[in-house]
Amino acid sequence: MLRLKANGSTKNLKDEFIDVTLNELSNAYKYVGASSPELKRYLLNDNDAIDDNKIFEHKLYWISLFSDFTIEELRLIPLEGDSLSVDWLYNHCKLFLKQPESYVELKEFKHKGNKYKIIEPLKTIGGAKMLFGNANFRQFMIGSQLTNMVSDQKNERCIESLKQLFALLYTDGKDSSDDVIHRSKAFGEVNALYGWSAYFFFAELVKKYKDFFSLSTIKNPPAKIQRVLAIQLLKQSLLKITFGKLSQLKWLNQEFLILKM
Repeated sequence: MLRLKANGSTKNLKDEFIDVTLNELSNAYKYVGASSPELKRYLLNDNDAIDDNKIFEHKLYWISLFSDFTIEELRLIPLEGDSLSVDWLYNHCKLFLKQPESYVELKEFKHKGNKYKIIEPLKTIGGAKMLFGNANFRQFMIGSQLTNMVSDQKNERCIESLKQLFALLYTDGKDSSDDVIHRSKAFGEVNALYGWSAYFFFAELVKKYKDFFSLSTIKNPPAKIQRVLAIQLLKQSLLKITFGKLSQLKWLNQEFLILKM
């Protein structure tokens, strides 16, 4: 978040994904979706010729979405310049037209006093076997469908799918259909970095699990696969042991082992 002095007052400009909510992105994409085909092509970097006035009006509106500048105030600011100008402001918030280039490993997070954790079946290889092998596992099946819907298309449906996926993958321990619907609405106010990180983290886990299960079934699995399999077998053995609780807990807490491969 940038704090700026303009026209005799202090203004804020959001310039990072952690500064904006998923609902704010949804509103921004709704604006893009309603734009003219000419402007859409320009925003998608198709290098089509477009009237300068249309570009200017777009920049003013886009800046206003991610700041407390009004469009009228922005008209009083020079278009170009190395310090405060319309182009300078736009360059600091135009990143919201795309998905973030990096993300955090979002295993858990807090929102409005509640703690949310990624669902248990995604944490361990044993849980993932159940996840991939059970076609009736509702959260995974819906999650996979939603993952396919979350693409780089600039419309509000993309963010709605992202919020639904987010609500399916992270839980506060309440997982009825009504709870998931309530979370989906509440997660609209979560920062966009966490929302996109949930999507990327899920996509990375699914890919790694698929690769792992594919390689683990061949005759001579790679050394890394064999080591992970050995640890998994040891963890299963520890579940049957009634003594050495500290040792048992140490091994059982090694969640997301697949990410170390």
